[in-house]
Amino acid sequence: MIITSKPGNGNKVHIYIDNKYTLTLYDDFWYRSGYSEGQEITEDELASLEGEAGFRSAYEKGLKYLSMRGYSEKELYNKLKMKFGDEAASRAIDKINSFGYLNDEEYCREYTEYLFKVKKYDIKRISYELKNKGIDPETIDNTLKILDNEPIQRIIDMLGSKYEKNLENEKDRKRLVNRFIRMGYSYRDIKDAFSEMGVEMPQ
Repeated sequence: MIITSKPGNGNKVHIYIDNKYTLTLYDDFWYRSGYSEGQEITEDELASLEGEAGFRSAYEKGLKYLSMRGYSEKELYNKLKMKFGDEAASRAIDKINSFGYLNDEEYCREYTEYLFKVKKYDIKRISYELKNKGIDPETIDNTLKILDNEPIQRIIDMLGSKYEKNLENEKDRKRLVNRFIRMGYSYRDIKDAFSEMGVEMPQ
């Protein structure tokens, strides 16, 4: 098999095997690889190039994802694995970790704060969301235990502001109860909050 190359967009190089496009590499790796135009290449050597291409693409994509929002390590790994496969995703995560770009404890604190203060979720729903992100149970417990959580008062605050207009009829109140349950609040806490507000619980 004969390997040749053509410049691609930006810092990319398109690689051809026997004049057929095969893969794209980053130019820095290609120029360090030692291959020359028209050189013969074996199947094993080609597989190595393909592995490097997958790893580098996964790494660059991982950095791009992190530039847009935070990720837990497992969440980012799963996202990269779906697109680039296990080996490339694992290598990419290892390299990203070597620069300290992933920190599950910090991510857990930031995401918990968002769910608690912005989404107004209760502890149960927050714990569920964090587990889905791949955060380990100990980190979740350590993060959640420092929250100043008063579920009944939080429900009362929402009933008196955001959802005040939804208290007028039973159908809207039933929807509210279901919404609070989806947010992680217990039926007992919802009932107590309604009672303190002097609002009748829907049947």
